[in-house]
Amino acid sequence: MKDVAERARVSVSTVSHVLNGTRKVSEETRGEVLAAVEELSYRPNLLAKGLKTRRTFTMGLLISDIQNSFFTSVVRGVEDVALSRGYHLFLCNTDEDPVREDEYVSELVKKRVDGLMVAPSARREDHVGRLRAEGVPFVFVDRDVEGVDADVVSVDNRAGMRLIAEHLVGLGHRRIGMISGPLDKASGYERHLGLRDALVDLGVGMEASLVRFGDFRTSSGREGARELLSLSSPPTALVTANNQMTLGALLAINEMGLGVPGDVSVVGFDDPEWAPLTGPPLTTLAQPTYEMGVRAAKMLLDRIEDGPGNESKKVLLEPWLVVRGSTAPLKEQERVGRMLE
Repeated sequence: MKDVAERARVSVSTVSHVLNGTRKVSEETRGEVLAAVEELSYRPNLLAKGLKTRRTFTMGLLISDIQNSFFTSVVRGVEDVALSRGYHLFLCNTDEDPVREDEYVSELVKKRVDGLMVAPSARREDHVGRLRAEGVPFVFVDRDVEGVDADVVSVDNRAGMRLIAEHLVGLGHRRIGMISGPLDKASGYERHLGLRDALVDLGVGMEASLVRFGDFRTSSGREGARELLSLSSPPTALVTANNQMTLGALLAINEMGLGVPGDVSVVGFDDPEWAPLTGPPLTTLAQPTYEMGVRAAKMLLDRIEDGPGNESKKVLLEPWLVVRGSTAPLKEQERVGRMLE
């Protein structure tokens, strides 16, 4: 580090601040330090550094479903921040399984990670009790846990569902169906209540017969859509609680020979890359997923570096509605449906 400081013509402490992100340094100085690091092929001795700081400079991220593209951008945000601050990331897929989640938490604690970010598999406190007991700093991502006072970064699910409700009711829809996520997941619970409460406030209400509960997987979206659209009086609009169930619903609609939006308008929660490519392009509720990962990683690093004692923080990021061709005014939808018949 002393050699790097001499090459960059700065102090050793400035080099330390650049490499550890412990203090803001001008971009010019930071560039000179990083250039010197590259020229000298300097690599910090993490073992010695860890002994001195009592850190391993590793952090864990537990996501609930690695096949869900929602998490791709979240992971990228976390990784970008971690690497910029000299940390490496352990990525674990819990597959919505509380037992697997507990096993991963135990293994990461044994490996002495400095902190964890968790998209919890359930809203019950017992699944994250180990974190409290071990004193490991942690942040919840996308979902929180009932009864646990902890740092959380998520999207405002209720506000998002209100945007969807206002859009569909504004188009004249009154029979609005929903394929909800499971209520034991915070995101499923909040999105279900968010749509229900918004529809009640708008004077429409949510009929229990027009709701099906899925598990955030494609197959449950497919099954839920088939059941709802096979009713004697099916919904004229369908809301799905995540991108994978949206995909399943679209598959069911296609298999049943129905058209979007001619027979049913569709709104998905999440805005995956394929949303503009469906026929017609899909109306969605978009989330700032990359920012979610960035904010969670920064929050965790602040918790690691500042130590315990600070009040927990809850960050709710704002979603936004992306209106495309899969939703239409009810009268126009009925007209198109008659033409197709």
